[in-house]
Amino acid sequence: MEEFVQQLLQDQGVPQDLDPEVRTELASELTNRLSDFLNRRLIDAMSDEAVDEFNNLLDDESADPARVQEFVANHVPNQQQVTTAALREFRQLYLGDKA
Repeated sequence: MEEFVQQLLQDQGVPQDLDPEVRTELASELTNRLSDFLNRRLIDAMSDEAVDEFNNLLDDESADPARVQEFVANHVPNQQQVTTAALREFRQLYLGDKA
């Protein structure tokens, strides 16, 4: 995801010589937005029953990231296509006319 975000910043025209702290903050914010967007698309692709189970899993503080990823892999039909479509959509939304 880091490479994708860096490419988005470059495509948006963010200068390479921008203050490193500012660039890092921009990348971090964009990564968070992308993660939220992607998670929303994955959840939208789940059945209602799976969403309920997923919410319970997320509420469980002892659930590790691997378990969450496994759940998504098992409950999102065509996960790869959903992810690819979400990345393309996010890119279009972020870049607008520059896409």
